[in-house]
Amino acid sequence: MDEDPKRTVGEHLRSAELLYELGQVADARAEVDTALRLDPLDPDANAMAAACALADHDPDEALVYAGAALAQTPGHPRALVTRGYALADAGRRDEAMQAAASLLELDRASWQHHIHYALITRRAGAAQPALDAAWNAVNLAPEQPRTHLALAAIAEDLGMDDLARRSRRAAADLGHTGTEPAKHRWSGAAADVGGIAPAVRPARRPAWVDAAKDDPHWREKIYGPGFFRGALGRSILLGLAVVFAVPALLGTEIAPGPRLFFAAVAVAAWVGWFTVLRRHRNPE
Repeated sequence: MDEDPKRTVGEHLRSAELLYELGQVADARAEVDTALRLDPLDPDANAMAAACALADHDPDEALVYAGAALAQTPGHPRALVTRGYALADAGRRDEAMQAAASLLELDRASWQHHIHYALITRRAGAAQPALDAAWNAVNLAPEQPRTHLALAAIAEDLGMDDLARRSRRAAADLGHTGTEPAKHRWSGAAADVGGIAPAVRPARRPAWVDAAKDDPHWREKIYGPGFFRGALGRSILLGLAVVFAVPALLGTEIAPGPRLFFAAVAVAAWVGWFTVLRRHRNPE
């Protein structure tokens, strides 16, 4: 994009905002880059660059720009919000939770901050705080469709389908038709950081869970094609290892021969459990 020497940083940022709202993130980023060449320390330009980077799925770059904005303006709304989402996307859970909490410390009466707290903490894997914050946003601003939409998004992510349906119905009753142009995370002026973040990612199921409760093949996964290949068999191996290890280690009054036998069984059970577990985690 050719630079117009007559355009100011503010004009480039207004163009970037408009392009960002229309979903043209690459063009918005080009406008922001031009603004940053004019003033590399401008906090609004750095915050907008952070939002564009996060929309391009680059949380590390987003953190760099958000940090630059906050270095100039510590309480910059968009930079604070963007930093929270970026930390969650980068897998830095504790820092994301702290960033979300800092939003509420700034203004606990802000329903926008409660929405972002809810969505950031849910991305970080904290389900109950996210749900509580979404309810707080609804209680603070029941007339705002976005509070109900945030609650619906989190409820859907948690499998609370009835609550999600009721929340979406409430948003529709308040005038949200679902036909507005799709927006990215923080469209609009920096003072209004209430744009709903994109759909919250489903919480990843831990790798050690063999079967979900609604999995039609749960019996095969729990019991396995062979007794010691399923979760039940592995649990028995682990139990045997513990049961025989205790007297082998603590049975000072037991004769050496039986203690050695207990130790051998415990070691064999431990080896069997670990070997089967590795094969289960990394199937050939």
